[in-house]
Amino acid sequence: MTIIANIDGPTRRIFLHADTVNASVHPIDIYREMRALRVADESLRSFDVFIKAAGHETTGPGEFTARSVTLQLGTRIVPFDSSHELTIIGILLTDEGTKGIAAFDKTLLSGTSSVDINYIPPQVEVVEVATGGLTVEQSLKLIEIHDRLDLNVVKPNTYTIDGSKIENGEWVLDNTDNGNGTSTVQRS
Repeated sequence: MTIIANIDGPTRRIFLHADTVNASVHPIDIYREMRALRVADESLRSFDVFIKAAGHETTGPGEFTARSVTLQLGTRIVPFDSSHELTIIGILLTDEGTKGIAAFDKTLLSGTSSVDINYIPPQVEVVEVATGGLTVEQSLKLIEIHDRLDLNVVKPNTYTIDGSKIENGEWVLDNTDNGNGTSTVQRS
């Protein structure tokens, strides 16, 4: 599907193609097509970039956005000039702090065209959750301990009732209580 019919550089208007009539469009696809048009049309490169794409931007401690598109320097999107419904299924922002339907300019449509724009941003955001997993350094240390002790998880380990000894047939770990809240573990 072709998304952009043309870009008017001086007015910073991106005119949508007839293929977008009654369609769902993700803003990242508008961005990709704008980039391809700038590569193909040298005259468009004389203007500052029209759209910036981003993603994984922080929205708080451990929280990040999904992919988003930001219209730059007053750029607006003009729907195709016919009566239809257009659905935007992603994050569409402007560098002026507005979003969604505010990123469109319907003033250039003929008086007989009625375009309904549905803005449906994703109901998801990326959230980092500490899982208590190991750091790379901790993981490497465990591998080193495993290799030094020649641990084999297939061999059964036996434990004494008081926890002072662990055996697996080839090695023994003695656990000695030091009496001060610490223990000494030694391979014998």
